[in-house]
Amino acid sequence: MKTQIDDRKKESYKIFDSIAPTYDSLNHILSLGIDILWRKKLTKKLPTNKKLFVVDLATGTGDVALHLSQERNIQKIQGFDLSRNMIEIGRQKVKNKKVEHKVSLDIGDGMNIPLKDNSVDVITLSFGIRNFSNPQKGLDEIYRVLKPGGRALIMEFSIPKNYLIKKAYFFYFRKVLPWIGNKVSGHKDAYTYLNKTVESFPYGKKFLGLMNKAGLEKLEANPLTFGISTLYVGNKKAPTGNLSHD
Repeated sequence: MKTQIDDRKKESYKIFDSIAPTYDSLNHILSLGIDILWRKKLTKKLPTNKKLFVVDLATGTGDVALHLSQERNIQKIQGFDLSRNMIEIGRQKVKNKKVEHKVSLDIGDGMNIPLKDNSVDVITLSFGIRNFSNPQKGLDEIYRVLKPGGRALIMEFSIPKNYLIKKAYFFYFRKVLPWIGNKVSGHKDAYTYLNKTVESFPYGKKFLGLMNKAGLEKLEANPLTFGISTLYVGNKKAPTGNLSHD
């Protein structure tokens, strides 16, 4: 089963191309609107430095990038995703919000980020790294492009510890969400696949271990909404005497 999931991850962008037209509406419905709250939590972990250059990996239709565009200390946001259809929808949203001067969305691979070493202040990655065929390579790339003192903010689904919440969570994730998602999107098993990637992905201390292996430090794992997702924070070591990110 794990091998099949790993094989599909290599071309998961094709799944997102297929479900792009219904992705935003389904995302908000299936998350019960909690995704908006989670983005606010992520924003609170931004560094306080001015004129930040932020890169949003697996940006999808740009929801996180658009949310971050409201922050005054962010000068530029670059989103990357391998799904051309998602990017096209995102670009229209950027145009509608009239933030083209601040937000750019382009085709790009999170495991091969098309940017120079030490060039980015903040990397954000929301609910996408579990679809990377090699998450460790993605984290290594994040470390490479971050400036010394830069910060990675990664949100991903996790599994609640409380027995009753976990039971309800699994019922929703295994039965309700795939049925609604597949039916509305018109894809035979996109949301079944996405659910399986959640259950097979390392979370909590295991994911912090991957971040540590990449070289990130001052690590945090902040559970969100009873632990159904987690916000991970990691920093690239700042040179001595550099201003703190707080």
